[in-house]
Amino acid sequence: MNPDMSLPTASIDEAQRLIFKTSQDQDLAWELGVFYLKVPDWLDLEEARHFGRDILDSESPYRNIPQYGELEGFIALENNQQTKLALRRHRWDDHYPAEIAQFGRQLDDIGRVVIREVFRKSGIPEYLWTDASGGYSSGQGTAFLNFVHYDTSQSDLGLRPHTDYGFVTILDATSPGLQIELCGQFHNVPVLDAHLVINFGEALNFITQHSNRSVTAIVHRVTSQAASNPVRHGIVYFANPDLNGALKQFNAQGREVGSSSVADLFAKLEKNLTTYG
Repeated sequence: MNPDMSLPTASIDEAQRLIFKTSQDQDLAWELGVFYLKVPDWLDLEEARHFGRDILDSESPYRNIPQYGELEGFIALENNQQTKLALRRHRWDDHYPAEIAQFGRQLDDIGRVVIREVFRKSGIPEYLWTDASGGYSSGQGTAFLNFVHYDTSQSDLGLRPHTDYGFVTILDATSPGLQIELCGQFHNVPVLDAHLVINFGEALNFITQHSNRSVTAIVHRVTSQAASNPVRHGIVYFANPDLNGALKQFNAQGREVGSSSVADLFAKLEKNLTTYG
């Protein structure tokens, strides 16, 4: 059994700033690429969890939401144990109940708090944050709100080792299974009551590479779901750039030192994706 991993913990204060107990905790979060976030009082997590569990009902109308390409709709994946309902922000009001669409916008708020704190620590001048992030830091960009289930109908891994391609992932996991890779070893991330798991993705690593403080895109996986606990629920929010947009790299002096279209960056990541046995 892999040892459990102790992660730094943050909260969001009244000024909508991301706060860690110590600067060392924040440095560790940036180095690892993952940390716990105390669930804000204004986030109705229980209602969203209830919605996610209801999708398992074979009569749920939300199972009939059509697929939009490979990424959106009600999707049963063939290479792992995951079944999910996934939609981008511009479709939330069309398909999700009003309270769930509002929940997604509250996760938008959390995503912006996190990415703004990353930029603040990076030293990139604030007037460049919108340009660097393809608009996400000021409420543009795109986001996915996913309701995920893992079950034993397939014997494969819950989710194979990978890094996320976007900026920030917000995960509500109510059961064990998430693991992160450190020095070639996978470590369990314990469920911490009343806390979300936040991890950084490749796009945020790309933006901050030439700044005063870059962030790590953490390699993680989800272990196979055991037959003794046949279904595991999760809510996953992905803060992403506009998939048709561009990202820019700035240094702390405000000089542009690199750029990439999102399509080219994601294609490169896909090409270089590590194959795990």
